[in-house]
Amino acid sequence: QAILRKRSRRTALSWGGYRGAPTVERAFAMSGSGISVDKQAGGIAVVTLAREPVNTMGMAFWKELRAVVDDLEADAGVRAMIFRSGLKKNVFTAGLDIQELYAPNSSEAKFREYWAALTTTLVKIYATPKMTAAAVKGACPAGGCCLSLCCDYRVITADGTMGLNEVRGGIPPPVFWVELFAKIAGQQRAELLLMRGDMTPSAKLLEYGLVHAVVENEGELLPATTKEVQRLLMSPDAGRAMTKNMLRQELAKRWSEGCAWEAGIGWKTISDPRSVAAMTKVLKMLAEGRAKMSKL
Repeated sequence: QAILRKRSRRTALSWGGYRGAPTVERAFAMSGSGISVDKQAGGIAVVTLAREPVNTMGMAFWKELRAVVDDLEADAGVRAMIFRSGLKKNVFTAGLDIQELYAPNSSEAKFREYWAALTTTLVKIYATPKMTAAAVKGACPAGGCCLSLCCDYRVITADGTMGLNEVRGGIPPPVFWVELFAKIAGQQRAELLLMRGDMTPSAKLLEYGLVHAVVENEGELLPATTKEVQRLLMSPDAGRAMTKNMLRQELAKRWSEGCAWEAGIGWKTISDPRSVAAMTKVLKMLAEGRAKMSKL
């Protein structure tokens, strides 16, 4: 682990790359999705998530991200993927779309379809033989946290926070997300962080092993992440991919096969009257917040 504290001038970020690292190919930008891919020299694909205003992870988001990852995994010229936020706000993603979790506006069948879409995407990222990294700016709660934890390497800005904070909204984190979190942070620490719904600051994330490096600002984020990915790619892909498979295949298999079971638990949870009441309060708060912002 290392804390990266560079004094260099803030580097201007572009949509899918950064100054000084030329883009060799624009792979694709999915129409209306806010997801774009730039293929960089050395086989690194930068996946930019910019679904304004906060990268809400709804059904379309997960389906489109899965398509992106499938295409990159099938591309023999791509050796690594870096996931980053291109939002105007200081946010990686705001997590799952609460509308998908609000039982009065959904159905069990619809929820199960949504859960299958997000689970297959997360497992794909977790188990891919490609090298993966998350360049996290700012806030990274819930679904964004899980996406980041699925990656091999994580860098966060000094002002960033991350955590599975679902309990603050009146629901528990998903079963396999909890297991992944505990594998990385350790059982005892995971119990405290998850039961409190903590959004852990960057210095503690580094101490706990939930991230591998901290950078001063957004301008340093992608360059620092790319540099470490390049270092890790110095070894041949085959040995690294086989080692990753040995370490991750057991959880990936259970996670994939347990999707329907986890979805059943999820639907039972979100349709519980207590959860509905808690979600209703959250939605009301969000609506009031939007109303205040519209008056500014």
